[in-house]
Amino acid sequence: MIIHITGIIIIAVTALFAIYVHSLFPRKHKQPEDFNHLLTNGSYRYVRHPLYSAFIVMGFGIALYFASIPGIIFNILLVFMWEELARMEEKELLKHWGDEYRQFMKTRPRFFPRIL
Repeated sequence: MIIHITGIIIIAVTALFAIYVHSLFPRKHKQPEDFNHLLTNGSYRYVRHPLYSAFIVMGFGIALYFASIPGIIFNILLVFMWEELARMEEKELLKHWGDEYRQFMKTRPRFFPRIL
């Protein structure tokens, strides 16, 4: 029972976080040109891909809710997909934002904030 409740809490918190991150985007946001500035505020102060971070954690919350070992293993494998998607996106962002994004990459980790 506690594992299901923990899963629900993780799902709810990460869903709210994903909504918050999405609220930072302009209405149209399919490509870098749709943004009038590089997002560096809000959760982007801590990581480069906070929306992907939310989806990664949410996946583990779903696996916990269903108490699924295969679900946890699947989500571990999905982290590699999120990693590749982030790399592809970063190539586009480097083309569009250049040195500004390169500096941004140096100061923030990809998915999870540094603890120390």
